[in-house]
Amino acid sequence: MKKVLMLATYFPPAGGISTFRITKFVKFLPQFHWRPVVLTVNEESYRECKFLIDDTLLKDVADDLIIYRTGIAKEPTFLKSLRKGLPTRWLQPLFAIIGEVIKKEKPDLLFATGDPFFPLLVAPFAKSRYGIDYIIDLRDPWKLAVVDNPMKGIKGKIFGPLNNFIEPRVLGKASKIIVVSEKMAQDYRQAYPQRNPDDFVVIPNGYDPDDYDVISPVIFEEFTVTYAGKFLSGKSFRNPDPFLQAMKILRQRGIKVIFRYVGPVNQEVEELVAQNGMIDQFQATGYLSYHDTISNMKGSDLLLLIGSGQETEQTGKIFDYLGSRRPILALAGRKGGIADVVKGIEEIALIDNKDPKAIADAVEEFYSRRSRQPVERTNIKRFLRSSLTGDLVKVFDLVKQKL
Repeated sequence: MKKVLMLATYFPPAGGISTFRITKFVKFLPQFHWRPVVLTVNEESYRECKFLIDDTLLKDVADDLIIYRTGIAKEPTFLKSLRKGLPTRWLQPLFAIIGEVIKKEKPDLLFATGDPFFPLLVAPFAKSRYGIDYIIDLRDPWKLAVVDNPMKGIKGKIFGPLNNFIEPRVLGKASKIIVVSEKMAQDYRQAYPQRNPDDFVVIPNGYDPDDYDVISPVIFEEFTVTYAGKFLSGKSFRNPDPFLQAMKILRQRGIKVIFRYVGPVNQEVEELVAQNGMIDQFQATGYLSYHDTISNMKGSDLLLLIGSGQETEQTGKIFDYLGSRRPILALAGRKGGIADVVKGIEEIALIDNKDPKAIADAVEEFYSRRSRQPVERTNIKRFLRSSLTGDLVKVFDLVKQKL
């Protein structure tokens, strides 16, 4: 059985969306005769940096999986604001251990996933020093990211040019670069015209039925629309205001819906709710485990997705929604990663996040045919995590054949 060293800053018990893609690849790789070895961060370091811990995600980690976990560097007093993040503080221990792991495990390939991106620096180092070929997996754009609220001050002066300097050196020596959407692949092919276009491979995010089928839904008496995740300022703000305005329109029509927000406390959202007079129809749960989040999603009448406005975006949330088998309202553009996923899938309404009346009309349509029966969708097997891991293995095998 061939062996691949999987480099991931976040891996269970780390919680959050950053862990799911790599964890599912690791889960299914042995089915395709590739043995994964994981190099990641230890739990103490996650806790030190106040990163989410979710022990329910450990169910996908096999007992015999080989995992190397390291600590992180101490937080320096010099340029403290630039190095306080966990990914940056992992660089020193990562570079220190990578050689030891490669010599001991003798992997056939190195696979490194980001965001976060700075730890990907170890990949070209490992290739130059130890002769191991590597594949880079970009869950989000790196230097090509569209930033609504760029960093200012010393951070802005350092990190922007640093990303522009580092990314070409990481991608330049990669055997393949995997991205999550066709739009993202097109952008990177244009940014690196010297590369063969086939070097950029699209493997989207997906869903694993095992995550959902065993979980019972929360039962809600009133028609409940649930948004699970974060509303982010700056980089990709997902604006709930048009939906809140749509709720006001619905109330004027005599239709009451509950907006349930499953995610970290967000003062901006609470202020918008108050401004729209929707406090009595708003429920905020705070952070929940992945298990409890799915339970909430499975019990909801409608699942709300709000895009960031970037065409390259292909949020992992849409796949959790598909796995929960509930109707979906996607507020996003008709071009881009989200539109490419939802196209042709049953019980999904795609509406631009600028038209409260159209949003209200869509919600009313779902409201009029409310059903607690799970949605049956016939054309989403291509998004099964097991199938997507098979696509990844094809990339692995192709790279190995060329060596």
